[in-house]
Amino acid sequence: MIPVRVLTGLLLTATLAACTAARPGPEREALLEQYPDTEAPVPASSLLTDDTVLKRHVREYGPAKTMEALVEASHAAGMDCHNRAHEFGRMSFEEFGSDVFKLVLPECHSGFYHGAIEAFFAENGTDELQENLSAICIDGLNGFFTHQCLHGIGHGLMAWSDYDLPATLEYCNLLERDSARSSCRTGVFMENIVGSLDDSTEARARGHVSKYVSDDPHFPCTIVKEAYKGDCYFLQTDRMIELSKSGFEGVARECEKAPAEYHASCFGSMGRTIGGRFRSNPPEAIRNCQFARATENRTECILGAGQDTFWDKQGERLAVEYCALVPETEGKDRCYDMIIARSEEVLKPEDRRPFCELLPEHDKSDCLSNI
Repeated sequence: MIPVRVLTGLLLTATLAACTAARPGPEREALLEQYPDTEAPVPASSLLTDDTVLKRHVREYGPAKTMEALVEASHAAGMDCHNRAHEFGRMSFEEFGSDVFKLVLPECHSGFYHGAIEAFFAENGTDELQENLSAICIDGLNGFFTHQCLHGIGHGLMAWSDYDLPATLEYCNLLERDSARSSCRTGVFMENIVGSLDDSTEARARGHVSKYVSDDPHFPCTIVKEAYKGDCYFLQTDRMIELSKSGFEGVARECEKAPAEYHASCFGSMGRTIGGRFRSNPPEAIRNCQFARATENRTECILGAGQDTFWDKQGERLAVEYCALVPETEGKDRCYDMIIARSEEVLKPEDRRPFCELLPEHDKSDCLSNI
């Protein structure tokens, strides 16, 4: 049986994609209609620490109101809410069953869906996993969510193979399109890093340790097939930063040591890693990208960090703030183009115009022209 935690990556993004793109169905309406249309109380910090308080809030006000309260409490405390949302998702599944997957609750970087999916497999097992895999990446998803879905499959396949990296990379080749195989491989490489380095009590109990992590900041990119190296370097800076004694300056030097054809992947990865470390601090994210010596590498880094700002509606203002700070010579126009394209993928139609109004005049016109 595949460890439950790792199935997070497998099904999370597909579930989120389907929910985000879909209009609320009867099941979602039925779940929400259990609760009066009244305001929940001002969230207490105990939502972040006390399971009894969190469970009571879920039962009394429902998942949607609880998510609002959890986000507000985490902002007030200056805490990331992703891990706490795991517990929230598990509780919600135990209370309401599979209907929770029809809710649109992507906040806290989708921790709610992580926990709910873990609870689903704890209850139902993985006997029909292959059938689930074939139904995950449904037709009609846009490019962003299709990638996220296939990336999630890579996470799950890596765990399924007990962290056998070479074998899992070949499993990705079962997908028909080259782009799908690439997306799958990025999930494999990410799970190789984050899964094997997870030092939590739960991870130690699972006993999953990858043989494909070492003190060489370029390993395993140095040993995989040439066709897989670009996807490997696109995730490798998550490992490089763990090994670096000089922070992202050291990461930049390592990316420069990679073969030239993989510099774009590595510096884009550096930006993504920076974005995760400094998600609410655009000036610091951009500053750390300045360790890249070449302009084109700085630009790749800056755009990589910028993408991490905008995964849902809650990130739209941060994304605009970020692009406003990008130097003209290092991708400002590309940054605005990127977040306009992202808005078309992650925002509901009724939210597109208000987003466009946040942009500078020229970019606002471009944005509005596509509505």
